[in-house]
Amino acid sequence: MKKLFGSLCVVILLTGCATLDNGNKSRIQILQSNSALINGCQKLGPIHVDIQSMSFNKASSEELVKQASSYGADTVAIINRQNLPLGHVIIDATALKCYS
Repeated sequence: MKKLFGSLCVVILLTGCATLDNGNKSRIQILQSNSALINGCQKLGPIHVDIQSMSFNKASSEELVKQASSYGADTVAIINRQNLPLGHVIIDATALKCYS
């Protein structure tokens, strides 16, 4: 009975970790502004991220993608990134459309 209960708990926990389809958000690439891959891309608008979080890398990437997707972008070009103390990150970037 304990093994069955333990197996059931594991299944429930793993189900909770399933990811949802984010549509085009998962297809947004993040590049540096000096990358040759952004040549010929259409500039859509500026992005500014100011995050303070224990998981600042993940949180800042998610915010970049969120803002880029609001423009309909497929690429983000990072212009400046400041890694400050205590998980504080400031990023200035540009949303781009590079692919049809």
